Amino acid sequence: MEVLPTITVRKYKKEDKEIWDDFIDHSKNSTFLFKRDFMDYHKDRYKDCSLMVFENNLPIAALPAHRFDNNTIASHFGLSYGGIILRKTETLHKTLQIVYKILYVLKSNNIEKIIYKSFHKFYNSIGSEEITYAKYLIKAKLTVRQFSSVINLNDKLEMNRTRLRLARRALKMGVIIKEVDSFDDYWNSVLIPNLKNKYEAKPAHTVEEITKLHKSFPKNIRQFNAYLNDSIVAGATIFETANVVRVQYNSANEEGRSSGASDLLYLELIERYFKNKNYFDFGTSFDANGLNLGLLNWKESFGARAFSIDTFEIETKNFILLEKSINCDNGKLVQNYHHH
Repeated sequence: MEVLPTITVRKYKKEDKEIWDDFIDHSKNSTFLFKRDFMDYHKDRYKDCSLMVFENNLPIAALPAHRFDNNTIASHFGLSYGGIILRKTETLHKTLQIVYKILYVLKSNNIEKIIYKSFHKFYNSIGSEEITYAKYLIKAKLTVRQFSSVINLNDKLEMNRTRLRLARRALKMGVIIKEVDSFDDYWNSVLIPNLKNKYEAKPAHTVEEITKLHKSFPKNIRQFNAYLNDSIVAGATIFETANVVRVQYNSANEEGRSSGASDLLYLELIERYFKNKNYFDFGTSFDANGLNLGLLNWKESFGARAFSIDTFEIETKNFILLEKSINCDNGKLVQNYHHH
């Protein structure tokens, strides 16, 4: 007897781009980061190993993934989050069947493990924690727990008085906040020098990469700068999704910090530009030394609080632990993954 014969799993191939992107647009736990034009900009760094799941030839789930080593895949080190993406109507029972089939097929193709970066639940378009229950059943092992600092824009905490005072100072000094189409000024004048001086680091995206991504996703990737006397002093690169605004890059030079330009910039983003979103996500506050308390305190002074961001290790052999829950007999699977 074949296992779950109506559900098939196979590797993504480039001819699937249109089907994949359309599915991402209509799923309940996805963002534009999972669209192929975003995922493929760094395909030279990550050998794609994404999976598509079909039922009666209709896509019902997807797993953005890349090769980690010979017997491990990861979802996804090149993205802020990963995980199994589900069609909007998917139920808990069907989700368990999908997870079962994915693990079964991977195990059948000598993939022993998935490193699984969870999707951030506050990004969900509708409630969607079916995968959380599946991870419990298959004994997914929590390996990394970080957190993101997030403001619930429908129920905001008051901003710290210092933030407001500095923002008022910036206004008096004539600081102007503008949305711009070019990333060059911010990258070259503020972001790159600041990261180098403070952390001996570089942005994850080059200015050429972020410009190319902006051209593919002009409504999702936006640049806001703060100017004092016509000079850029601070900026924020924003990734906008249906419910959430995420600060992908935040940086200010010395003048931007002392003038309060950075504070005014975030006050404007939170109170004016994105007041109709559900969440404002400042991202994580971890660096090479662990938790960066200074950075965390700054984010929390705007009213942000912690949402956990978890990474798991999943052993594919644990598909067997789902058999009771999905009431399915084990049997021979027709190979449709094509392991390379």
